[in-house]
Amino acid sequence: MESIWIFYSLAGIIALGVGDYIKKLVLSKWGDKEVFLFMCFTFYVPLFTLNALLFWSGGFDGSLLRSGLIIGVLDFGIPLGMLTALKYLNVSFTLVFIRIISSFVILYIGIFLLWDQLSSYNLVWFFLGALAIFLLSGFRIGQKITLHPKWIIGLLMTTVCIILSHSYLKYIVADVNIANLMFLKFSITFACIVLYMTLRKKFTNLNMQQARLVFPYVLITSVMFVLHFLYFLPGIYLAGPLSLGYKMLSYSLIVPILLSIIFLWEPVNKTRILAFGLTVVSIFLFLA
Repeated sequence: MESIWIFYSLAGIIALGVGDYIKKLVLSKWGDKEVFLFMCFTFYVPLFTLNALLFWSGGFDGSLLRSGLIIGVLDFGIPLGMLTALKYLNVSFTLVFIRIISSFVILYIGIFLLWDQLSSYNLVWFFLGALAIFLLSGFRIGQKITLHPKWIIGLLMTTVCIILSHSYLKYIVADVNIANLMFLKFSITFACIVLYMTLRKKFTNLNMQQARLVFPYVLITSVMFVLHFLYFLPGIYLAGPLSLGYKMLSYSLIVPILLSIIFLWEPVNKTRILAFGLTVVSIFLFLA
């Protein structure tokens, strides 16, 4: 197994984690998730356009257009499903359920459809990592959670779109120019979001004063996610297996928790200590 994909995974974890932490800061004070999402994509498109202009190769052939359309629509379904789910259950539980379910399905796809070669250490690491991520959600034994039907619909929509998007990217990543593909993908996703925001009349209710206040946070978040999608994610899937590469990215959930403990003085309970310990053990088993 080429070790370079591990570097890309760690870089992707940091980029996603920092982006998620900034989103948490903004949305805790400014709750309009849909407008924040639109502002982020407003920066995504020009950044990807600049990259496409610098590294463009070839033209718009049918295969590239088809791939950009498929991944672009799927990546619109991810935040749309997430926004639906977050109306009925908090972000910690929702993200954890999505990451665990999608990780196990992608593990199955990687082993049985893409012939990923996994050792027994890798499998133990996989299950310990899933347990650690579950504990980080803050769930307590005996705690009652009401699962609204629309939360389940949003969860399934997000999870299915993630699984299809990552699996398809792994399947085509070696045969396309990433700059071209990501430009098309985010242009299509952005067009879908503009249509969605227009139909929901979000532009007429946009608070420009608040938008200016969150501008620096949106810019940093956008740069983090652009770095991830443009360089780290393709690097992971070019050199590494689908199942382990996606699972490594699940550890990005740990970054905003650590940053919240350091900068926001969030409490550290026994469950989180156990989760961090399992994380260390699982990563050790992965590298063994």
